[in-house]
Amino acid sequence: MATYTWVDLRIPEATRLADLHGIATDLQRAQEFARLFLAQFNTEPSNWQLVEPLSIAIAFAYARAFSGGVRHHLTEEDLASLTEAQRATHQFLRDYRDKHIAHSVNEFEENIARANYCQERVATEGFTSIGYGGGRLVSLSGNEIQAVIEITAALEIHVRNQIKAEEERLLPIVRAMPLEVVLAGGQKAFQPTLSNVAKRRKW
Repeated sequence: MATYTWVDLRIPEATRLADLHGIATDLQRAQEFARLFLAQFNTEPSNWQLVEPLSIAIAFAYARAFSGGVRHHLTEEDLASLTEAQRATHQFLRDYRDKHIAHSVNEFEENIARANYCQERVATEGFTSIGYGGGRLVSLSGNEIQAVIEITAALEIHVRNQIKAEEERLLPIVRAMPLEVVLAGGQKAFQPTLSNVAKRRKW
């Protein structure tokens, strides 16, 4: 009986492949959150308190695939296979995340101080108090969610093709390395240290 196992590849040649898997996970998560959002339309009773956090989760998961950091990220070149409508969805999601969710920039939020008064007595009484008015767009729409599902599915196919190409490129490199060097990578368990929350990771 044969026993198959694995070894971690912490070598520069494997970095892009590892990063592509992280990107695929982000796209999958954005799509999963979008499907959870749509499920609220068919659930009785619907929990409408979830649509805002799910919209935020969708925007951030999607944006991670295109955001800089330690890992490789998708670029304009990766959008070439998308339709014009899908590219518009991509830009909307990036702007929704960057200009509304992460930073208060666009008109999706309005905060206004107001002076309150009695219409009939304003001439004699003046203003009675100071208050607040405004509004906020709290979630994506059903149509936008459908577009998210479509674009994440298309981009995931694109990323999976890159993953396959990277696996094919990497195997001969690993096979040409000394066995003891490859096996020295070991099998490290994923155990993040909470105190390292602000520290840049190596891989």
